[in-house]
Amino acid sequence: MTLLGEAEARQRKQAGLSSKGNGRAVYKVDLSSYHADCDANYLRLVRLLPGLPEKLLWRYQLPGGTLILKLAAHSRYTTEVSLGAEVNLGECRWLEPPNLTVRLYHDARMAEVITANGCGPLGGKGADAIYPNPRMQRADERPQTNRFLAEWLDYCLANASAEFDLVLDGRRF
Repeated sequence: MTLLGEAEARQRKQAGLSSKGNGRAVYKVDLSSYHADCDANYLRLVRLLPGLPEKLLWRYQLPGGTLILKLAAHSRYTTEVSLGAEVNLGECRWLEPPNLTVRLYHDARMAEVITANGCGPLGGKGADAIYPNPRMQRADERPQTNRFLAEWLDYCLANASAEFDLVLDGRRF
């Protein structure tokens, strides 16, 4: 019986099927694509965060709302930034903007989403996570969230205008 079970498990592995016996294919991480997304997100965020070590808050006006970036933590090699949005009350609100926390790795020049709407870390327990699970996350949750961040940052770079404080003679305008 044991030999038969081992042979079946070997066949399932060779066919690329889950070892759990559910007939589904095993999720495989596309590491080069994931790293490309993280590299591009780093470059996008650096453009949106001028004066990074000194400044703590950035605001950008977008059609229908405001993008808010806050410095959460900063060290020599990493920086954590929270991204949020405020929607204008006069606009039709059918979708709540997400709150993301992104970690920038300066030595690797990569940026990765570490939490989304306060839930983190993203992703399941390994590549063959059981679904449904208590957090209702798929195995590819992390790459999907980083791709979403890429699309959101592209939109912001194309449509945002920076807010700034005008200080004249010590008075803020």
